[in-house]
Amino acid sequence: MKKLVLLFAVLLQTSFIFGQSRSTSEVFVEIPDRGNYVVYLDDDFAGSAKGRFRFYDVYRNSPTLVVMKDSMEVFRKRVNVAPNTRMILSYSRRSGLRNVLTLPIFDRGQYALDNWDRSFANNNQGPDYEYNEAMTDEEFNDAIGIIKNEAFPKNKLALAKTTLKNSRITTNQLLTLLKVFPFDEEKIDLAHFAYPYVVDRKNYIKVPKALMSLFAQEDMINWINKQ
Repeated sequence: MKKLVLLFAVLLQTSFIFGQSRSTSEVFVEIPDRGNYVVYLDDDFAGSAKGRFRFYDVYRNSPTLVVMKDSMEVFRKRVNVAPNTRMILSYSRRSGLRNVLTLPIFDRGQYALDNWDRSFANNNQGPDYEYNEAMTDEEFNDAIGIIKNEAFPKNKLALAKTTLKNSRITTNQLLTLLKVFPFDEEKIDLAHFAYPYVVDRKNYIKVPKALMSLFAQEDMINWINKQ
């Protein structure tokens, strides 16, 4: 009986720890210095032409932040990330890394932040505001160039998913990304994965036409209707 009680306690503690570790957070890094920078957060990476690097779906409480300039490492540090928050950091060669702001991601159960540091509720945005969240054309072209240069299909798909995890894209950008993959199986996998990261889901109905098979197109339409 004691063994069963002990086993139950261990399983309960494991579930509790796992539940904690899956709390999602975000880490945004701003680099005002001029230069060609790439920022890594553990195994994820982000590039930016405007010096703003976004990492969504951060599950670890103390990921390692690495700043690369011209392919050379210039900074490395573990950062402590509170669950369900967005940590906004600033890095410069002169001042090092500093925590600018930490914001709660949710407001009354709803996602409450825009693409940097303002609440949706506090901004009077126009009807095209949603597109401001997506990668710029320059950022997207940089990302797709990296993906195309990967020789192995599995690695291409993994890079594409990593890009989506750390960014937001439009439906048209997704359609361009899907063209990188020649087979419907890979396109469908990526299209399903991309859905939460697309800023204009009202246009997602364009995606089935990117598939070659009529049966695959019909399945994709049915899948979209269930989301």
